[in-house]
Amino acid sequence: MTEAADSLRDIPESIAELCRALTDFVGQATGFRLDYSPLTLPIVDHYVRSSREQIKTRPQLIDLTSQAVGAYFGEVVRRSMTGLWHMPSPNFNDWALLGQVAFVAFNPIGVGYEMVLGRSDYEGPSAQIKVGKDDAELVVARLAALPPEREDDYYTLAIRFEALELITECVRAQADARGYTEMLYSAEDYAHSVIFPLPRA
Repeated sequence: MTEAADSLRDIPESIAELCRALTDFVGQATGFRLDYSPLTLPIVDHYVRSSREQIKTRPQLIDLTSQAVGAYFGEVVRRSMTGLWHMPSPNFNDWALLGQVAFVAFNPIGVGYEMVLGRSDYEGPSAQIKVGKDDAELVVARLAALPPEREDDYYTLAIRFEALELITECVRAQADARGYTEMLYSAEDYAHSVIFPLPRA
C-alpha cells in the first residue's frame, strides 16, 4: 500500500471511498496514479473535461463523478493547507473542509459539482469559500485586485486551489497581525463564529 493511500485511514470512510473511486477513474483513463499532491490537479482537470462529454449522454454519472472529484480536491487541500473534514450528517450538503491554521471553510463536494458541470447554477451543495467576519472585507478586496480569469480557467481545480492558497495566506497574515500566530481552529470554533461566503472572484 502506498503512503498516500495508507493515509486515507485518517479521514472519514465516505471521503476515503470517494477518493479511491476518483483515483481509480483517473488511473483507468490516463494510466496515471494520483498521489494527493497539488501537482496532480491539472491531471484531474483533464479527466473532468473529458468526463463532461460522457456525462452529456450518461447524466447518471454526474453525482458519483462530482462527489469523487470534490472529495479528492478536498483531500489535496486538507493535506496542503492543514484542514479537517467536518461531516455533521450523512448529507453531503452539510459537509465542509475547515481550515485549522486559517479560518477558511468550504464544501469540496460543491466544488466537484461546479467543476464537472462547468457552471455554478446547479442543484447541490454550494462551492462558496467562507471566511470570518473580520477577514471578509480584506479578502474580497484582495481577490478583486487579481486579473480576471477566463471562464474555462475558473472551472478548474488548479485555479481554485490557487485561490484557496491566496485566501488562506491573506487570512493567516491578518491573524498574525492580531497576535494569533499559533492559533489552531476546531469545528467548535466554526460553530460559534459568523462566517461569510465570498463572492466569485
